[in-house]
Amino acid sequence: MNNYETMQAIGRGAYGNVYLYRRLSDHKQVVIKKIPLESITKVECELTKNEVRVLSMLQHPNIIEYYDNYLENNTMMIVMEYAPGGNLYDYLRSRGEGNFLQEEDVLHLFCQLVLGMQHIHESNILHRDIKSNNILLDRSHCIVKIGDFGISKILSSKSKAHTVVGTPCYLSPELCQEKPYNQKSDIWALGCVLYELLALKRAFEAETLPALIMKIMRGIFAPIHPHYSAEMRSLVHLLLHMDPAQRPNIQQVISHPLIFPTLFTLHRDLGMVRCISRPLRLSSVGTRTRSSRGSEDSTDKERTDIEKKTISEEIKCSEKKLPQSSAQAASVFCWSRLGTPLRLSVGNAEGEVVWVAASRTHRAGVTSAGQVVLWEKQEQKSKDIRVAVTENEDESPYKPTILRSPASVTVVQVSCGDGFIACVTDRGILLTSGIGSSGSLGHGNTSDVAQLRIVESLLGVSVKQVACGSAHVVAVSVDHQVYAWGCGSNGRLGIGSRMTQLWPQHVEIQYSEPEVTSIVAGHDCSFLVTTSGVLLASGSNRLNKLCVDETDLAGCETLKQIEDVATFVPVCSRPLANSAIIMVATGLNHSLFVTDAGEVFTCGKNTYGQLGHIGSQNPRVPARVMDPVARTQVTHVDCGEDFSVAVTQDGRIYSWGGKKDHKVAVDDPSKPKILARDPVGESARPRLVDLRQNIKGNISIAAADDIVIICYKA
Repeated sequence: MNNYETMQAIGRGAYGNVYLYRRLSDHKQVVIKKIPLESITKVECELTKNEVRVLSMLQHPNIIEYYDNYLENNTMMIVMEYAPGGNLYDYLRSRGEGNFLQEEDVLHLFCQLVLGMQHIHESNILHRDIKSNNILLDRSHCIVKIGDFGISKILSSKSKAHTVVGTPCYLSPELCQEKPYNQKSDIWALGCVLYELLALKRAFEAETLPALIMKIMRGIFAPIHPHYSAEMRSLVHLLLHMDPAQRPNIQQVISHPLIFPTLFTLHRDLGMVRCISRPLRLSSVGTRTRSSRGSEDSTDKERTDIEKKTISEEIKCSEKKLPQSSAQAASVFCWSRLGTPLRLSVGNAEGEVVWVAASRTHRAGVTSAGQVVLWEKQEQKSKDIRVAVTENEDESPYKPTILRSPASVTVVQVSCGDGFIACVTDRGILLTSGIGSSGSLGHGNTSDVAQLRIVESLLGVSVKQVACGSAHVVAVSVDHQVYAWGCGSNGRLGIGSRMTQLWPQHVEIQYSEPEVTSIVAGHDCSFLVTTSGVLLASGSNRLNKLCVDETDLAGCETLKQIEDVATFVPVCSRPLANSAIIMVATGLNHSLFVTDAGEVFTCGKNTYGQLGHIGSQNPRVPARVMDPVARTQVTHVDCGEDFSVAVTQDGRIYSWGGKKDHKVAVDDPSKPKILARDPVGESARPRLVDLRQNIKGNISIAAADDIVIICYKA
């Protein structure tokens, strides 16, 4: 027990108490069931050992994970996964009478039970005590975990059990008659849980046990509310069929027309489907909203839509083998600070690129079909891509490759760090891969990961956005909770510590502000944008790039210089302190801030004109970018190492700053031409980037090192 820290008692099991502990090695919360062996019978001791044996056989995202067991002071300790959302029974009762779940929400929870039950039955195990009390939930009540395997039984092939066990309300008719039974009894209990999800009460209840048995034997239960579809009500009756031979097995439940689309979506998001052929995209079917009455006509129409989607996907599959059209490839451009924009090919990727990201080591994009494209630098005859002026995709210095990911995962956003990437799926699952030396992969270690891997500790969190710094990661959930991990130097994680964190850490924001809407991670700092326009920052404040220095009321003099901050604090340097900030971008030594009026302010290092102005009397005070950007409304910004880029509302792209050497003309051609550094005054003025195309529409832009990538969909 020296490896665990006691937190609190959380319940009582069949033969012992259950406690919440914190594992000291990784600070993960775990449950330890303590069973004093001297106070239980020999039979109860065997049941305890059976639970350990069964749990050790099962590994599945929808089954409570078993970690360890050991003896201490004649007490059996079973270490298991902690489910912070409590059990399904308490959750359903807390909703109150008549506050029914939506049918798609019922399917989402129930299908996870089906997945867990499939794994149990494929392992030749009978659970024998499926009930809402033994179904545990995550904090957001979205992820289901089956628990309590104390009376489970391991079956040999084709065998049946005889002992009458289980909770009376969930007993099958064959158990009530003391007949031999098999997995079909678990299916009956599964039907009871489905009824409970729909009706918010148990299917079979009575004041006495004989009355309860009589109800079960007659199959009498109250009708399901007409709010649910006819197919859903039919499924309940199928699972609760009195004849076990007529009851479906778990594979037949999976193939049910109502169940399969949602199951497919769950498989896709958790990376559990192992397919040889290309799977169909059925996510929209799995989450469809039904009519209040669930008419048969509506169902037929939805099935027709499925068939149309099938044909459409088959056409896409055949088109995958054909060369990509230039119209598709033309939506992505890349250029160096001083170079000419080049079109980037997406190779065999499906769909158009709708999101781009870049770092010192990676250039990535996400397509409308949910694939991740990586553009890798390839050798060119020309040593400098800044002179590789061409519109031929084949001459592009970057070669596209499709990143392998868990089967059928649909990625909607990607972010790049130095040596690693992080992706978010359409169901809020976070995946990372790459070099793990900084702990930025979030898997609890510093090992490298070759392929995208789910960040398991955030499976209970629906991630909305992820942002990567050079060696750290920040993520925000759909319910506006912020998590950070990786290198903690300079306080860039915002958690109050400067130590490296190998697991995602929940960020406690002390400043009482409205919800966090978006996040930005810089080289050694982080920003949080809130609904009120107040910008929060943490990390290195080198040259006041976070704008957290205290200034006078006029915004001219610095009253107090801040070198770094380890928790998120509001940006307070004037004049930004009086502005609502809706967007921010940060480079190695400077940052850009966009107000709700579309104005752009900059602060930080200005050696190469990256601030967009010649300089002010106090270099630590934010100032506006000069014309022509000052006279237009800016909608997108980003920072390279020593330059800046902005997109205006009318679709123009401006860039300023950056190292630049140019040749100085001389009268005597016999003398060598001299290289001279471009003065700050010239490089600081925003210049128009000519893409030769109108970029109005959905735009994504990313800059890093001296590279800019932009994609758009007109």
